Amino acid sequence: MTWGETKLAALQKMFAAEGDEVREDESTREYLLAMPHAACEGMLLLCESRPLRRCVTIVRETGASPSCYDLEQLTDDFCAADGAEVYFADSREPVPGAWVSAGSWLHIPQAAVGSLEAWYTAYPPRLTADTPDDEELPLAPDAATLLPLYIASELYKDDDNAIATMYRNEFELAREALTPRGGGEQREAWQSVSGWC
Repeated sequence: MTWGETKLAALQKMFAAEGDEVREDESTREYLLAMPHAACEGMLLLCESRPLRRCVTIVRETGASPSCYDLEQLTDDFCAADGAEVYFADSREPVPGAWVSAGSWLHIPQAAVGSLEAWYTAYPPRLTADTPDDEELPLAPDAATLLPLYIASELYKDDDNAIATMYRNEFELAREALTPRGGGEQREAWQSVSGWC
């Protein structure tokens, strides 16, 4: 979903859009000016339920390369490292012995060399008045469709508090239904430890 589609859907929920394009006039100007802030709030809430996952590539040429990296300094959207999720870029195999300390310091064993992918949870990008309408929002489709509900619930309070409250309730119910995507290493194998199976 693009930023322009999100704005149009929010305006439609507030009965301020005519047709299928965003028009700035006296009836929409205040809504459009307040939308970026409301959208940023909504995206942060949605990312609590459906975190944004990103990776940064670290190239280690020798075992003498640094063994500790601050993920917060390597990225501009770092939110959290939910454990050491590091893979060799060419094989997608996990890097054994990698660990995280103090929330953002990634420790990599000296033996791990080559191109490594370190995964982390990211903050959504900040939307502003200058954000182009054709910019894709980084949310999953099922989360992105909820953003206009949040925007309308925030901006329509002065016009019709009952409808704004209804939209916020719809948003919260749908947000609770979102399930986080799995991260980290997952293997679909089991082994009998007792020998009976």
